[in-house]
Amino acid sequence: MPGVIWHSLDLLSQSADPLLAELRPSHLLHSAWITEHGRYWGASENADWLRASQDLIEAFARHGGRRVVGVGSCAEYDWTQEGDVPWPETRSCVPATLYGQAKRDLAAWLDTAGLDYAWARLFFLFGEGESPQRIVPYLLQCALNGETARCTSGLQVRDFLSTRLCGEYLAAVVASDLTGAVNVASGQGITLRDLVEPIEAATGRTLNVDFGALPDRPGDPVSIVADVTRLRELGVPIQDLVAELVRIAD
Repeated sequence: MPGVIWHSLDLLSQSADPLLAELRPSHLLHSAWITEHGRYWGASENADWLRASQDLIEAFARHGGRRVVGVGSCAEYDWTQEGDVPWPETRSCVPATLYGQAKRDLAAWLDTAGLDYAWARLFFLFGEGESPQRIVPYLLQCALNGETARCTSGLQVRDFLSTRLCGEYLAAVVASDLTGAVNVASGQGITLRDLVEPIEAATGRTLNVDFGALPDRPGDPVSIVADVTRLRELGVPIQDLVAELVRIAD
């Protein structure tokens, strides 16, 4: 990418101090973490990433860093509360997974670190290069290949955001003066059943889905949709779901 200089560093095995001493950045957007599909929720590496993140941010502060934006998750929130009202940043944080706990703990630590910071809580992302086991790429591939998708009941309401727009939103948060938790999501709820139509529109193919072929996960919330009032204050563009699906279906 023109005008971008890349620096590689393994945060789990190398100190960031020498690099930050050389670069002396004013802003830090920290999104590195374990995200391997199917195992990151309960992976022991979450504790390693918590410590590595604290070390990185401390080194950033030592070398003149001014503003940190950390990337958190809707997994920090209490998923046991019932209702279909969009989740505000004030919702209680009672994470049920190691991943959510580690993210919550880093946010709590940042709150005491004495830095200007924001904590971006991401919801459900989709984009290029995803594991085909994730729902959006799975449905896209089934449509393109003429295969029948095997799914749960499909009645769950979720907030899907493209990784492209997520990048724009995060950049806007970094450049803003927002502090504390900020939901980074589309703010648009859609059932898995209702995903069929935009995926068909994006691919130009019929998508056949066997809803109920798989059981719903026990305790899975009926609705997980973000309240994006704080994010909207930054004037970020609203997602066109079909347009974003077209980008990754081509």
